[in-house]
Order: sequence, then C-alpha cells, then structure tokens
Amino acid sequence: MNFEGYYIDELIELRKQSRLERDWALSDDIRDYLDSKHIFIFDHKEGQEVYHRTTGTRQELIEEIEKDRQAEKRFESWLFSTKSGVSL
Repeated sequence: MNFEGYYIDELIELRKQSRLERDWALSDDIRDYLDSKHIFIFDHKEGQEVYHRTTGTRQELIEEIEKDRQAEKRFESWLFSTKSGVSL
C-alpha cells in the first residue's frame, strides 16, 4: 500500500484502527513506513505512544528511553533517601 498521500496523523489513526480490527499486516506496514520517516509508535495498554524525531532509528530511540528510565529511577531513589535520612 502506498502511504505517501496520507498525513502523518491520518496514518497514526489508520494504524490504531487496523490494530483494533486485528489487521496486523496493515498495522506493521504503517509502522514500518512511519519508522522510515522517523516517527516511531509504541503500543501500550493505554494506547499508542508516538515519538516524532528528525534522525535515528527505532532501536536508538528504545535505548535512549531506557537510559532515561534508569536515570529517573536513580533520581527517585536518591530523592527517597534524602527524605528518609538514609545515605546510599
């Protein structure tokens, strides 16, 4: 399917609908197309999470998100330790 004539928002919505209809092939095709445009969609229980980038790959974004989550956990641990008087 040629997705060039669609707006990004339309493709994101079309992908969401294709997942609801269990049209996995179309959903994957849209995701792959959007990946090539540096627009990355991740599915969660609560819905889709969309990242608009100018460069990079899906894997690079995943690694960046994981680093951010680890940093957030370390910060939360530090914050907890300062409030409770526990030294790490």
